[in-house]
Amino acid sequence: MNPLSIIIPSKTDANLGACVRAIRAAGETAKVIVVDDFEGPARFLLPCDEPVDWQMGVKPFVFARNINIGIRAAAGDVILLNDDAMLKTPHGFTAMQRVATAHPEYGLIAATCNNVGNRSQWPQARTGVRDEPRMVCFVCVFIPRGTLETVGLLDERFVGYGCDDDDYCLRVRKAGLKIGIFDGCFVDHSTLKSTYRGRVLAGNYQPNLKVFAEKWGALEGAQVGKF
Repeated sequence: MNPLSIIIPSKTDANLGACVRAIRAAGETAKVIVVDDFEGPARFLLPCDEPVDWQMGVKPFVFARNINIGIRAAAGDVILLNDDAMLKTPHGFTAMQRVATAHPEYGLIAATCNNVGNRSQWPQARTGVRDEPRMVCFVCVFIPRGTLETVGLLDERFVGYGCDDDDYCLRVRKAGLKIGIFDGCFVDHSTLKSTYRGRVLAGNYQPNLKVFAEKWGALEGAQVGKF
């Protein structure tokens, strides 16, 4: 399999520490790339004893832009992970990579989680990968290197909240690839306090909805709620 990097945008010491410790407790040894999203002067967070590859994010925070910083620093496949999402399945990320490698028809695969906008991402009583016809919220998603080479990076025109994941999933589908959800990997997205969820007012969705509509000619049910 390709090398694997786990990209975590973070602005909160406590979240980042818990997130990275959960990854290691689950037995994952992949490289962790942290993109510092602290809103203020540049600083070095001290999340835990685990070594990480530190990347300074660009301010103000833009999800797509800072994720792309992490992707550029990565080699091989990547997992995009919120810092308030904790891996609970032993070797869950490795299992997700194995499934993706065995099924190259999937251009993107999401782990299951709780507290997510797309209820299809809630765990089901099964262990395999299942098709998602439209999109997955980017709480914890695996993207193969082949997808990145074919589809490219996230679109940095989405500077507000939401739709960047809708956009990327649509691009994956237009490239002839499938979107999947893997029930063999679960991340807890309800215990840690989000630094984004609940902070953004509904009016902040509109700039990204406008970009999505101008780009694709329709909203196609675009939704928000990755955080």
